[in-house]
Amino acid sequence: MLELVLTRKVLEKIVFEKRPFSDALTEVFSSENLASSQLSLVRSLSSCTLHHYRLLFHHVDRYFPMLTIEEKLYLMIAVGNNVFIKRIEANIIFDALRHFLKNAHVSELDSETFCEASQAGSPLINPELKPNSPEYLELKFNTPAWLIKMWTKHFGFPNTLKILNANNKPVVQACRVNTQRTTVEELTKTYPSLTPGPIPHTVIYEGRTPLKKERFFQEHLLFTQRLAVTEIINQINFDNVHGQLLIVESRPQALYLEVPILTQGRIPLNVVTNSIERKLAMQKGVQEFGLQWVTVYEGTAENMVTQISQPQDMVLVVPQCSKFDLIRSLPDFFVQFQQDELDPLIHEQTTMLHHASTFVEQGGLLFYGVNTLNQKEGAWLIKQFCETHPEFTLVFEKQYFPFDTWKTALYVAALRKKKAKVNDAAGV
Repeated sequence: MLELVLTRKVLEKIVFEKRPFSDALTEVFSSENLASSQLSLVRSLSSCTLHHYRLLFHHVDRYFPMLTIEEKLYLMIAVGNNVFIKRIEANIIFDALRHFLKNAHVSELDSETFCEASQAGSPLINPELKPNSPEYLELKFNTPAWLIKMWTKHFGFPNTLKILNANNKPVVQACRVNTQRTTVEELTKTYPSLTPGPIPHTVIYEGRTPLKKERFFQEHLLFTQRLAVTEIINQINFDNVHGQLLIVESRPQALYLEVPILTQGRIPLNVVTNSIERKLAMQKGVQEFGLQWVTVYEGTAENMVTQISQPQDMVLVVPQCSKFDLIRSLPDFFVQFQQDELDPLIHEQTTMLHHASTFVEQGGLLFYGVNTLNQKEGAWLIKQFCETHPEFTLVFEKQYFPFDTWKTALYVAALRKKKAKVNDAAGV
């Protein structure tokens, strides 16, 4: 079948070339003249195979370990259709499977055995695996065993099961309203696809059209934002900020929009980002949203001194991280992310936090946030920071989970820089 062949092309680009899911689809579609129904089917088959990649590979490999990965991908796509999405009739899939396996020099008996084991409702996990073992859960929830073990160590087994179950549920599309131009009431009254969010100034998008194509998005009446982030920002008392505020990022975020909108531009905001492309995108966003007193610089935490000349009342640090909050959004997340990426990320986070902390005014606040589930990047990193920077005191920290009220994987900490004593300042 053409759709199975095209889906395999998409998966090959993702698995072998590490192309992002959306890019792989675009590249394959650009070379084919497909009807919209075919495009939808290939997208659905690709997403399904990736969401159940470990389980489907496990199932196919049990029967045909001798096949190449390219051949296994074809079988995985077919089985994924039969067991999960059922977009193609089973008899059509089985005919395609028999033809494919015959060309792969698989015996008719082995082919029929595999087809029988690949029907809807068939158990795909080896019955010899112990239920609730990391190896079993890896297949059931398409999550690496090393990560399951890490979550169990960090948060306990009951919370790990909650995380795994939550990651299998759809993501809530939360947005923060641009209250300089409109209100939640006006937006939800005008656009039925929007409903009021559980936090002030937020809405939930429930439409089927891609959000970026909606008129209210293109007119900059709102922007996407995690509910937990908005909850945190709403709790900050910006009335105590009389100087400037600094955001240092190496991971794209929407705080540069949310903070000026919430404070109505009262506080001068400096933003340092590590990419010229990101700087230009942020400057465009500032202009489109009609924001004032926002200055964007390109640089890193290490060389900020060339752009920022005075201490800041508040510094928000948003470093690159493992981004486990995106597991629910990106079907190819675990194809792209590898365990050996963690240590370099933690080093970057530690370095960035250290350099950013030097710009905090005495008595000022230092915020740190990573949208992940990993204490090495969160609570343990902050504990170590406080031990090496005794001038800071932890005043707040919280780990948000994808199964809690705000459906977000996020760690955030706030630290207060101590005021120097008079005798210290005098050198006594």
